[in-house]
Amino acid sequence: MKEAVKIKESLLAIVLMGVLLYFLFHRIEILYTAFAIGILGLASVGFTAFVHKWFGRLTGFIGRINNAILLSIIYWLVLTPIATIRRLFGNTGVVLKKPTDSNFKNRQHLFTKNDLKNPW
Repeated sequence: MKEAVKIKESLLAIVLMGVLLYFLFHRIEILYTAFAIGILGLASVGFTAFVHKWFGRLTGFIGRINNAILLSIIYWLVLTPIATIRRLFGNTGVVLKKPTDSNFKNRQHLFTKNDLKNPW
């Protein structure tokens, strides 16, 4: 996608976000600000590039915060209870006792050409 189109999409996203915030909070100042950003963005390429740069930084920062929050929630609400339940029932999936003879398992299998046709 061309850079100019991405810049216009960022500007449109900011204006639409302003309109949405107006409908949520019923503050006319938000609507005026969104309208002013839209008009200035259409009139000035430099202003549009400036808004696009800072909007990209803001969304990147918010994305990093959301990743940390979502991964923490998944860890504490999903993985921790599963690990606790598995530990309570004694099935951790980890072999803690070293085998007495060897770690290798002897497999009695005669390989043929068909074994190599579809290895996965």
